[in-house]
Amino acid sequence: MACGSGLTRGAIFLTQRSIDALRPAETAYRLSDQRCTGLAVRVAPSGIKTWDLAYRIRGSRKTRRLSLGRVSDVSLEKARDRANKLTSAARTGRDLIAEEEERRAAAASRLTVGQLIALYVKRRVAGRLRTAKEIESRLKRALSPIMERHAEDIRRRDLRELFDQCADQGIEREAERRRQTVGAMFRWALSQDIVETDATAGLKSYDPGTPRDRVLTVEEIERLWKWFDSNGIPPVVADILRLELLTGARCGEISGLSAEEINQNQWIWTLPATRSKNKRPRVTPLIGAARQIIEARLSIVQQGPLFSGETGAALSSSHIGHYLLTRRDKLPIEKFTTHDLRRTVATQLTEMAIPLELVAAVVGHEAGGRDTRTLVRHYVRTDLLDRKRVVLEAWDRRLSEIIEGKLPSGNVTHLTGTRAA
Repeated sequence: MACGSGLTRGAIFLTQRSIDALRPAETAYRLSDQRCTGLAVRVAPSGIKTWDLAYRIRGSRKTRRLSLGRVSDVSLEKARDRANKLTSAARTGRDLIAEEEERRAAAASRLTVGQLIALYVKRRVAGRLRTAKEIESRLKRALSPIMERHAEDIRRRDLRELFDQCADQGIEREAERRRQTVGAMFRWALSQDIVETDATAGLKSYDPGTPRDRVLTVEEIERLWKWFDSNGIPPVVADILRLELLTGARCGEISGLSAEEINQNQWIWTLPATRSKNKRPRVTPLIGAARQIIEARLSIVQQGPLFSGETGAALSSSHIGHYLLTRRDKLPIEKFTTHDLRRTVATQLTEMAIPLELVAAVVGHEAGGRDTRTLVRHYVRTDLLDRKRVVLEAWDRRLSEIIEGKLPSGNVTHLTGTRAA
C-alpha cells in the first residue's frame, strides 16, 4: 500500500528489538503495529525512524495522518498510549488534537496579574493620564503578592485581604486609593474580555474621601524646616519639600523638574504643558531660598532631572508621599501629606491679603467661576510674572521670619499693592 508516508509493508507485533532491526530502503516505508490500530513505524531513506499514526474521526470521511515524533525520542509504550487516546477520541467523534490546541491557545491568552498591569498601563494609562507613573506604581505595590497568578483567577476575597492589610496599618486612605485604582483596571479588563468578572465588585469603601483641610501652623512650619536642616531626611527629599513650601507648586511638578526648565539668566522656572495638570505652561520666579536650592542643584546637575533616585530616574510625588508615609512615626510634627504643604502656602498667602486670583496663579490653580475659567483658558494671555515675583518675594520674607522664630503664631503680615489690577 503506497501513501504519503511511504509504502506500507504490512503489520507485525512491534517490539523495541524489531524496531531496532529495521533498515532503510531507497524509498520510505511504513511497518504497522498489530497491537495498536493505526500506529506504524516510518523508516526514511536516511535511516530516521518516526512514529506515524493514521486515523479517521467519526463522521468525517477524511483519514488524518499525524507524526508522534522520532522513535529515538518517544518510546514504543508512549507512542501506543498516545495513539490509543487519539483514536479512542476519534471513534466518539472528538478531535483531540483540536481540543488540545484550543486549550493551549486559551492558556496563552490568560494573563498574569503582572502582565495585565503592563497591558493596562500601555493601552489605557500611558500617554493619556498625567498620573500614569503613579498609577502603575500603586498597582504594583497593591498587587505585588499575587503578580504571578492569572488575572481571571483572582477573586474578591483575594483583593479584600490585600486591601485590609493596608488599612490595618492605619492608612485607610491609601487602601481606598488602591481599591479604586485596582477596580479601574479590572473594569477595563472586563470590557476587553480579558477577565469574565470584576474582582473588585462589591468591595466596601475604606475611606469616604472627605476633603483634607490640614494646614500647618507657624510653629509646625518652623519645626519642619529645622528638621530638614538637621538631616532628618535625605537632602534630595528635603529640597523637594522645601521648594513646595517656598513656591506652592505641586510635589510632582517639583520632583520632576529638569535643568532645561530653568532660565538661569532671569531665574525663572517654566513648567512645560506636558507636565502641567491643566496642560498649560506656567512660569514661576525663583526667589530667595528657592533660587538658592535650585542653584545648588544645578551646580551638581547640568542637564536632565534635578531630583533623581538611585537609578538616575526622576523622582515622583508617589516616591515622596511613600517616603513620608513609611516614616510617619519619625516626623517632627503631626502626620501630613505633600499636598498639605501646598494648601499651607495658599492659606498663608490668602492671610497676607493677596487676591485669590493671584494666589491661584502662583500655585498653578484655576480660580473663579466657570465663565472666569473659560476666559482665562481661551483668551487671557498673561503669566503675571511681575506680580508673582512680588508675591513670592513677600512670601520668602515671611517664611524666613517663621523659620527664625520671629513671627508669633497667628501674626499676619499683609502685602500691600497686590490688589491693583
